[in-house]
Amino acid sequence: MLQIKEIYKKYITGDLQQTALNGVSLNLRDNEFVAILGTSGSGKTTLLNIIGGLDRYDSGDLIINGVSTEKYTDRDWDSYRNHSVGFVFQSYNLIPHQSVLANVELALTISGISKGERRKRAKEALERVGLGNQYHKKPNQMSGGQMQRVAIARCLVMNPRVMLFDEPTSALDPIATAEVMDVMRKLKKEIPLVIITHKMSLVKEIADRVIFMQNGRICEEGPTAELLNTPKQSETRNFLNYQKNMMYQIDSHQFDRPELNARIECYCNRFGLGSQAFHFVQLVVEELLNLLPLEQGVQLMLSKSDTEVRMMLDVVLPPTDVMYLDSSKVKDELSLSIVEGLCEKIQETVDEDGNKLIHLELNKERLLME
Repeated sequence: MLQIKEIYKKYITGDLQQTALNGVSLNLRDNEFVAILGTSGSGKTTLLNIIGGLDRYDSGDLIINGVSTEKYTDRDWDSYRNHSVGFVFQSYNLIPHQSVLANVELALTISGISKGERRKRAKEALERVGLGNQYHKKPNQMSGGQMQRVAIARCLVMNPRVMLFDEPTSALDPIATAEVMDVMRKLKKEIPLVIITHKMSLVKEIADRVIFMQNGRICEEGPTAELLNTPKQSETRNFLNYQKNMMYQIDSHQFDRPELNARIECYCNRFGLGSQAFHFVQLVVEELLNLLPLEQGVQLMLSKSDTEVRMMLDVVLPPTDVMYLDSSKVKDELSLSIVEGLCEKIQETVDEDGNKLIHLELNKERLLME
């Protein structure tokens, strides 16, 4: 078991002082997959780095199998990083001119292990991640998901006590993400896993416990389904609502289109949707905006169903009698035709305050395209 007791960490740059961790306590149980969520600057990356021995805490204690690290020397920390922790990052950090097998063996070369034993353990690690028949390939001959699995095997060959994942699937397409998730699903039966990710689909599917951090503290923690469905703290609810929905306000035709597109892409990535899905959603939004009076103020909201691959686009406009999606009145018939062809359902109504509401349900099959 790994225990974190009242950990504090500050960063000082000149006259500026930033508290990254403010009295964080946490127990990591055996055979448990823990997901750490939080906004940028919440302290989650600092916490992961301290667990992994990549950064030092100012006060408190990190206890590993009952042994305190308070008095660890540099040599102790080196040994901990090399033998107790496996760290998987977004980038694979593989040596391009060496084979997959050699990349995995490399982690053992400084351990005084014989060449035969190194090769045996490297092959076993690659088999554990489903690459037992890929020993002699070079990294550039593999997909992103396969390279990330090699990076995981490189950690496994050291027999770590805990494995840490920092956005391991953020650069992967849905198929590659599924490959890596399958490996993690199997590994959590053997050793504790801790992950930082923005992909809520991954968290929902395989995490056992979720920790939500804000301002350097653990704001809330609990079993995955309980915390995601019935969070107790308002900060957690606000964060999860932001993850579920994408809001964007437009007040003129000169709005920042690259920013809107980046927000849409980020939103699609949260749910493991591929680039084709992003371009599809982008097209629907773009063509719909061609039909609306942007200078009057338009609020967009993208949302996704929790239970199925279904995405909705809702638009709020100021009160008006105009029917913006009436085929007999629109000026841009092509844009309307595109929107109608890409959506399964379109509604144009008015709320109790008189605001115009437009509700679109996007085509499911297009969302699932790779």
